[in-house]
Amino acid sequence: MIKVSNIRKVLGANVKYYRYQIGYTQEQLAEKCELSPRYISDIENNKGNISVDTLEIIANNLKIESYLLIKPQKHPTLPKRVNMK
Repeated sequence: MIKVSNIRKVLGANVKYYRYQIGYTQEQLAEKCELSPRYISDIENNKGNISVDTLEIIANNLKIESYLLIKPQKHPTLPKRVNMK
C-alpha cells in the first residue's frame, strides 16, 4: 500500500515526466487545463491535494490514462528545472 505522502511524490514526478515528454511548460499545461501555473508547480513539488476531476483533466491534456499519474514508475532523471521554451 502506498502512503499518502508517497502518492504526492509519485503524482508530482509523473506529471513532471509526462509534461516533459509532451514538451509542455508548466504554463502551457496550466493553460490547457484551465489551472494556474502555480498549481501545476505545487503538484509537481508534492504540495497540496488535487481532486480526481483535476487528475483526469491533467491526464487528458497530457494524452495519457489517468491511472498513470498515480502509478509508481521508474522514470529517467529529469533536470531539476524543466524549461521547454
